[in-house]
Order: sequence, then C-alpha cells, then structure tokens
Amino acid sequence: MHTAVVRVGSRVLAEHKGGYLPFEVDLSEALDRNGSCEVEVELDNRDTPDVPPGKPLAELDFCWYGGLYREVELRRYPAVRITDENASNTVGGGGVFLRTLEANTDQARVLCQVEAENASAEPRVVSLRVLFTHNSGRNLLAQGHTIDLHPGKSENSSFVLNIDKPRLWSVSNPELYQVLIELLDEGGRTLDQRELRFGVRQLKISRSGGLELNGERIRPNGTNRHQDFPGVGYALPRAAQYRDARLIKEAGFDYVRLSHYPQSAHFMNACDELGLLVMNCIPGWQFLGGGEFRDHCYQNARELIRRDRNHACVILWELSLNETEMDSEFMETLHAIGHEEFPGDQMYTCGWQDSCFDVYIHARQHGKLHSWSNGDKAMVVSEYGDWEFYAANDGFDQTTGAGLLEDWANSRAFRGHGEAKLRQQALNHAIAHNDTMGSDAICDGQWGFADYPRGYHKTRAACGVVDFFRLPKYSHAFYRSQRRVEEGAEDFVQIASGWTQDANRRVFVFGNGDEVRLVLNGKEVARQEPSSLWYTQHLKSPPFVFELPEFEPGELCAISYRDCLEVARDIVRTPSAPECLALDVVVGCDHPAKGEADVVAIHARVLDAGGNLCLGFEGRVHFEVKGAAELWTPADVKAESGIASVSLRYRKSDVPVAVEVCSEGLATDRIEIGG
Repeated sequence: MHTAVVRVGSRVLAEHKGGYLPFEVDLSEALDRNGSCEVEVELDNRDTPDVPPGKPLAELDFCWYGGLYREVELRRYPAVRITDENASNTVGGGGVFLRTLEANTDQARVLCQVEAENASAEPRVVSLRVLFTHNSGRNLLAQGHTIDLHPGKSENSSFVLNIDKPRLWSVSNPELYQVLIELLDEGGRTLDQRELRFGVRQLKISRSGGLELNGERIRPNGTNRHQDFPGVGYALPRAAQYRDARLIKEAGFDYVRLSHYPQSAHFMNACDELGLLVMNCIPGWQFLGGGEFRDHCYQNARELIRRDRNHACVILWELSLNETEMDSEFMETLHAIGHEEFPGDQMYTCGWQDSCFDVYIHARQHGKLHSWSNGDKAMVVSEYGDWEFYAANDGFDQTTGAGLLEDWANSRAFRGHGEAKLRQQALNHAIAHNDTMGSDAICDGQWGFADYPRGYHKTRAACGVVDFFRLPKYSHAFYRSQRRVEEGAEDFVQIASGWTQDANRRVFVFGNGDEVRLVLNGKEVARQEPSSLWYTQHLKSPPFVFELPEFEPGELCAISYRDCLEVARDIVRTPSAPECLALDVVVGCDHPAKGEADVVAIHARVLDAGGNLCLGFEGRVHFEVKGAAELWTPADVKAESGIASVSLRYRKSDVPVAVEVCSEGLATDRIEIGG
C-alpha cells in the first residue's frame, strides 16, 4: 500500500501503484552475474488521492496497512515460456485463459487460450498440449496447433476442447478439473508448463430468469467480507484464507461479495474448492478522483480480470466504485474494459448506478428494493441488515456521529453486549433478509461476515455475524438455519439464549427442521412449527418462538424434528461459579503444508464445574506460548462474555507448539498445535 518501487542496487526497475493486485518485474538485465544481488522493494502507504481507494484512511470505513502482506516469488523462466497474465499486458489474452463456451450434463466446450513467448535470439517451433484431469481418473488430452515463435515475439494459440459427460461446477458440488498446460519442443520435451484448477460451468443472469447455473435457477444467500484478521491485518497466509472461506460456507452462505477491493488469490482458490460464488471488486469507496486516479481504476479492472478470470467462483465483476457518484464516461469505460478482457457471454459487470453495467447492485438502505425496474436487467442486493438499522440517512456525519438511530435498535453488537443486543441483531437480519427474499433480487449479501476495524473510528464495526476472532453470534445461527437440508445442509438447531438470570422469557430458536420441542429441566414447554410473524413470510426457515411464563434456572433443551424424527438438539444451562479454563482452536483443513505458516485464533473459555460457559466472566486471562510460534495480539486479555481470544502465528512442523492459559482462581489448561 499504495506504491511499490523495486530496485537492484541504485537502479530503479519498476514502480507499481495499487496495493491489492500482483505485478511482475524483470530483473534479468540488472543482475550481477558474478556475485550476489540485493533486490529492494520500497513501500509507501501514505494517503494519496491518485491511487484507489483514494479516500484518506481517517475517513474510510475499512483499513489498509503497510508492508508486504502477500507472497513475493522469484521466478526463473526458460527462454521459451508461457507468459504471465498481467505482465503480458495483452487485452483479453496473455498467459492461460480458459472459458466455458457451453456446458450441460451431456457435453461441454471449453476454449483454451495460451500465449507463448520466445525470448531467445533464434526462431523456435513449439507445440501446445493441454491435459484436463478429474479426480475420477478421466484424462482429456488436447493437442494444440504448432506455433512458430519469432525471436523476441509472443503468439496466442487457442482451440476448443470438447468434454463428454462433464463434471459441472456448482455451489453444492464444486467439481474441479486439474489442468496441465505444456509447451513442447520439436522432440516432445517440455519447455514450460502451467498447472491450475478449472471448474466447468455455464452462467446466465437476468431479471426474469434469475441466477442460472448450469441451467438451474438458484437463489443464494450471501455476505460481505473484509480480509482483516486480529494482529496481522491483511497478512493472512493460505491456510487462514481457506479457513475464512470455509467458515463463510458453513454459516449458510453460498455467495460472498469481496468488499471493497481484490482479495487474496488463496481465498479465491478456496471459493472454487468450496462452491462459494463471488462478486469480485476493484478498490473503491465513496471517492472519485482525477485523471490519474481514473487511469488506475481502469488498470485495476484489467489486472483483476486477468488474475481471476479462470476462477469458476467469480460470477459478477464490480467494476464500479462503492457508493460513489460516477460520470457516464467513467462507468462506460470500466464496463467496456470488462468485456474486452473477458469476451463472450460469461462476463457480467455490475455497478452502483443504474447505467451501462450488466447488473445493478443496490443496498437495501437506499430504498429502491421493491420499486426499481429496468427491463430484464438483474439486481443484486449488495448489502443489508446493518445500515438501515444504524443511521437515519444514507450517510451520516462521520466526524460528529450525527444522524445515528437509537443504540438499542441497531445491528452492531459485540458479543460482550449481551443477549438482548445480540438477539436484536439477529432479529434485524431476519427482518431485512425476509424483505430481500421478497424482492426481485437474484441474490443478496448481508453486511457483514466478521467485525472489522475502520480508519475513521477507533472502535471496530460490530456488524458481523461472527466477531473479529470469528466466534459466532446469534445472527450466525439465523443464517445457518436458512440453508435447508434438501439444499445440502446438515440438520441444525440453536437456542438464541445463554439462559442466565437476565435472559428474555421469549425464547428464539433457529433451526432448519419442521418442528422444535423446547424442554426446561425435563418438562416440555411446547412442541411447535416455525412461528408465523410479520417478517417471516419469505424466509426458508422462520424462527421458532416460545413464550415462557418465568425464568427457572437449569437446563433448556431444543430438539429439532424433520419428518417426525429427531434430527438435532441444542442444550444451554444456567452457569454457576467459574471453575476452569478450556482452550480450543479451529484448524480443520489440509492446509498448511509442512513448513508453511498459519495464523489461528486461540480461544480460552471460562467454564463452571459442569462445563457450562460463564457468560458473565470478564476477568483477565493470560496466554503463554512454548515452541516455534508467537502471539500477534497481547498475551494478557480481558474476557468477553466468558471467552478470551488471541491470534497465534506458527509454522507447521513435526514439533508441536504448546499454548497454556491461566487466570486467577481458575484451573489452567494446555493444548498442542501442529506436530
């Protein structure tokens, strides 16, 4: 962020403006062939109106950070090679570009486009081979045309691969092909190769037809994501990026808007693997600058498409500045760039203004959800559930805070705010989601997945369905209940209460079953179907609401039934005095590989003698690490609703890392990670 200058010695080799997308620098001529060389990257993250997002950090509703926060690679290329997509700077080409032309259960047609370059002084004759492999063992071999490469020149080669009975990529079954692209010399020896994964799928979007994937109309629920994580800002390694994508999927979401900037390629790979649909966004937030700023927006659009065009997960390209008034020429240029860089019928641009873009994206707080219409153009609800319950207008005064609604009613709830505020957040989201489901929108994205820091305010925005450390709130349970079992979900039920003395006697239960039976201390309160409330007519799974005459401490149990059979249950118990600490960590994926870094959240839960979470505990908890790892947040933490969390960075190895936790008067705990 925002500007990088690359030098070898005193020689400047390149300058790149824009902190979210990759660039490549050729070091060849600057290297000392007889000794070592030092490559220096100078980074500048000061405010600048010329580089998107352009708005000063102190006025921004998210954060950027300094430093190198993604991987840097040193590549050694052969003289005859496959080019890099962005370094090539070829409109609609460069590198490897795979496009699905047609896809159904019987046959698919995939256009394979590859750019080869000859950096040698001699003409070369090469051939192109593309191998599609599925984990079922099926190999599909395509032999491309012979390519005559002149010295210092590059050539694009393309051909169509026909696939019989293809394994199609979808949100419920994200099938991926392993693709190997090889350049071969005249003797059949490999000169260069590229490997990637590709999902074959056909996309069609319209107002009347909705969102069609492989000919099937779907209506996915979604969220918005910022890429921050405690202690490391943007610098999440591969495993942590995958974990975030998996947590989003497990929360009941099949779609995610990457607000408001390009996010990690590792996150994109995880979305491909998990079946998460993506709206991909260029950097921008409530700011439109001058000529240099606009030129960088155009370049960001090209770089974003070139980097991510082979991802099956990307269905929408937000080539627009978030919540920004833009002139027609600016928008039309971005829209045209989208279709130049991604020809064919699988490119859908989207933007905040109802203009040239293929799809209109609209926030619920702007008030046109049920009145907007523009022929057969589709609409996506970009965000909902937060701002319309937070401020009395589209944009309050950030400096003074004037224009905010009453605090008790808004959707910004830290876990430590307690049951009443967390219930209100979940209720707000149920009301807003019901409204979006009753509109013509083809999909929606609630705001937002996780709490996040922002430049204009010292306090994090507490609008997430999980907190900054990814611990779920009651709103998380609401969205999880909206994915039905017939859509591939597990049976689920959760009581939105800790059943403490101050618990509401009106108990909300979220679940995706047909009925729920509520039992208090072994006695049935009621067994009933989902409640019919004014905000539930469009919900897939309305909440179950039970009225209890009085509070009685003890065990509250919710039992979910489907087709008259018990399928899930949730139990909460009134906690007694704190007794001990219990550590846990969410890893749960094949990443990282041995020697690879990971950043994880470690949680210390304060429990009573019966193992119940002591929600009222807010004392200090101390963490200690033993082994090759380090805490990236303070070791001494104040608990929030009975849980204290830290961020830990480690490298996976044969030697485990130990984490110990203690607090005055409580039994300690210890866990090992890795190994």
